Amino acid sequence: MRGRKRGFTLVELMVALSGGLFVTVVVFALARDASRFYTRERRVAQATLAAITGFERLRNDIARAGFLATGNVAADPFVCSRPGAGAPPLMQRLASLRITDGGSPANATLTANSMSPDSVILAGSYSSSDEFPVRNVILNANATYSVYLQPSSGAMARLGYVGLATPAARTAKLGEVFVANRALRIVDHEGRQHYGIISGVSVGAGGDQPQITLSNTLPLIFRSTNSRLCGLTAEPGGTANVVNFIRYDIRSLSDVTAYSSLYSARAGVLGEATRTELVRAELDPTNADGTALLSIGGAPAVQELVAEYAVDFDLEPAAVIGASLAPDPNVIQVPPTAAANFASITGNTGNAQRIRSVRVRLGVRSREADRGADAVSQADVAPGRYRMLLGTEGGKTRYARIRTLQADIMINNNAGITW
Repeated sequence: MRGRKRGFTLVELMVALSGGLFVTVVVFALARDASRFYTRERRVAQATLAAITGFERLRNDIARAGFLATGNVAADPFVCSRPGAGAPPLMQRLASLRITDGGSPANATLTANSMSPDSVILAGSYSSSDEFPVRNVILNANATYSVYLQPSSGAMARLGYVGLATPAARTAKLGEVFVANRALRIVDHEGRQHYGIISGVSVGAGGDQPQITLSNTLPLIFRSTNSRLCGLTAEPGGTANVVNFIRYDIRSLSDVTAYSSLYSARAGVLGEATRTELVRAELDPTNADGTALLSIGGAPAVQELVAEYAVDFDLEPAAVIGASLAPDPNVIQVPPTAAANFASITGNTGNAQRIRSVRVRLGVRSREADRGADAVSQADVAPGRYRMLLGTEGGKTRYARIRTLQADIMINNNAGITW
């Protein structure tokens, strides 16, 4: 009986092995395609998440533009000590926001894709939400100014100043907000505004006289020495707050030491050498060009990466056009193509206080190219880019996907302005 048992023939084994190999190849191909699909979708998800995260930060900052500051220092009738012709450019142009069409630094890849991202400078109190009660403002013999704050106010308590034991600790705490070279707004007891530049802080010999020293760069007007109907007096009742200048634009950070690892880790990958990000930076209002970054405590100036691989940044204000400001102003969208109106609202001497909202569009690309062809014509679909050419790889043109977010952001601090 045992002699009658048969095994597989060579032909049967070959057929079985061939069939198994065929099945293995099919399974491997399906797994490979599934893995590629998952990788592509993960890249899209990463681009979307980066866009959402950066966009929320951008939205919050734009919505805060003009907070505890003037809508336009050149036109505000409530500004008494107004920065004159000799003041630094940022102080002369102080406004809730100044938009520059195509103002981001030039980039070869973006230019090849006909993309020219905008830039915006926001002004307002971003370092603190408090107004600090003022005891007195004094003109010193060296033409600087001493602004004495009330040490026991609620604002000082929220700052963390109250309860500190040593003068050194109090000085350091005061200096966290009132950083040298930042702007300071003083509102006197009549509601008139005065602007200066911080040069330092101290707490006096006894350690309980918080004092902000202003440089002589911007003269302050005092009622006792000027024939104008406004000016600072020795009477208490005023407040002081810091004013920050925040710039957003699209730029490369490859020359910034803090971000060098981002570029070195992916050196040689298509598109990495010219990658761009959405960058937030605080500007120095004492700079003669209005472009230098603020250095805090002697440390290198910080450029904050808000959204990686950002490539598109467009801003269109909706503003009051014409003479009517109230009660029913004519608010219209002002795109850069409407050159005359756009310049009259957003320019360095424009009426930025008339901006009531801003339509913002932010586009972020995927890390790697995963398409060999562009999408349909941009003119045939909604605004915003969907693909961008990164270059040629292996003799083929390669495109990366773009995810675009858009929102209309109210400028609430400009809403009540009627001048």
